[in-house]
Amino acid sequence: MVEQPVKVEAVDVSMASRQIRSRENLEPPKITLNLTAMIDVIFLLLIYFVVTANFTPGEGILTANLPRGSGTASPMEPPTPPLDIYVTAHHETQYQIELDQYGLVRDFDHLYDRLVSLQYDKDAGRTVGVHKPSDPIVIRPDQEVRWQHVVNAFNTAVRAHYKNIAFAQTQ
Repeated sequence: MVEQPVKVEAVDVSMASRQIRSRENLEPPKITLNLTAMIDVIFLLLIYFVVTANFTPGEGILTANLPRGSGTASPMEPPTPPLDIYVTAHHETQYQIELDQYGLVRDFDHLYDRLVSLQYDKDAGRTVGVHKPSDPIVIRPDQEVRWQHVVNAFNTAVRAHYKNIAFAQTQ
C-alpha cells in the first residue's frame, strides 16, 4: 500500500491570536438598567393615586360659623306633649272617645266643646285654655273601631281650629 502524504493545512495563527488579544483588551461590558419601563409604572401609579385620592377634610376638622352677639340666649319653651284622643270600639257599632288627661267624652259635639275650651288663642278670644292651635293632637284609634269614627274625630279637631293633627298606628 502506498501511503499518501497527509496534507496539513496551515492555520493562520496570527488571526486567532488577534481575536483573543482584542477580547482581552476590551473593557468589560457595563450593566445598565432599562429605566423606561420603571418610569412608566411610576407614572401609572401616580395617576392612579391622584384619581382615587379623597381630598375631604379630616373628621377632627369642622368648619363652624359661630353667631356673633352678646352671648345671651333667648329662652326656649320645651316642646309641648301631644294631646291624645283615643277612639275605641264600644260594642259592635258604637264608639268611645277619651281625651288624654281629661277623661271620657260622650260624642263628637262634646269633643268639639272640650277641644275649644282647652285652646288658648288670643285672636279668637280664647285665653283660658292651655293648648295652642299649633300644638300637636294625635288620634289613636283602636283596632276594632270603625274608620268613620276616626275620621269624625279628625274633622272635629279641624273644626276646633287645631292645625297639627296626626294619626297613630292602631293598637
